Amino acid sequence: MIDWNHIWMISLVASRDGHLENSYEKEEAAEQYDRSEVAWLDGERRASALVIDPSWSVLDIGAGPGTQALPLAKRAKRVTAVEPSLAMVKRLERHIVEERLSNVRILPRKWEDLSPEDVGEHDVVIASYSLAFLDIREALLKMDRLAKRRVYLYWFAGIPSWERIRMDLYPRIYGREHVLSPMSDVLYNLLYSLGIYADVQVQEKTEFPIAYNSIAEGISDLRRALGLNTQEHNGMIRDYLESRGRQEGEKVMLEDDTVYVRVSWTTKGRLSSPCR
Repeated sequence: MIDWNHIWMISLVASRDGHLENSYEKEEAAEQYDRSEVAWLDGERRASALVIDPSWSVLDIGAGPGTQALPLAKRAKRVTAVEPSLAMVKRLERHIVEERLSNVRILPRKWEDLSPEDVGEHDVVIASYSLAFLDIREALLKMDRLAKRRVYLYWFAGIPSWERIRMDLYPRIYGREHVLSPMSDVLYNLLYSLGIYADVQVQEKTEFPIAYNSIAEGISDLRRALGLNTQEHNGMIRDYLESRGRQEGEKVMLEDDTVYVRVSWTTKGRLSSPCR
């Protein structure tokens, strides 16, 4: 039999050049995400697409600043937000106060480090673009055990925009191809091997274009994303931004052609409920 968990693990490690640290631990990255209107609108859209009864509890794994947890907290009885980045937790706490919400519990730890007793059962479990677990099999099984009704995962079926940049530029910078992170096909096959027969739905309205206020800002950001510590490749990065990007005055935007999917299933032996 194919070991889909192992395929996920080696692909994930290779795609990140062996560096699995959480980039959102950095204040700059967390602030940039929190300020993204696109991210907040997408969180609202994902939340509104779920049927949530006012008596239900929701578990959001990798909640970030609350893009999906906060709109769900306004509809559910309670929400538990798992978020390991303290920079993100700080922003989530601020937004909870701003929204005057009293039904959100924060667990500022990695999902892998939390026991089922730490978390407790919830009616619905959600993980949105937060599946960078080495042992994805155990992570998924824990979600399935703690979900009384349904699990929702959001992941990629097409090449994410930040990986497209690496695919385009790695051969010219490092003389080798970029290895892609594991996609939703690996996720689905792993679930299937566990006896979980999931629904897969393409999220047609989801896109995350990358926008920079200037070419200089884009060069600086891509240099950091590509792991470059010198300005040696600035000219090549500038050419890339000018040829692939769409310029609006001083601003430059890299369009996002990623295909995003929602993978979900009703948990076995649990309460049945109308979900979509």
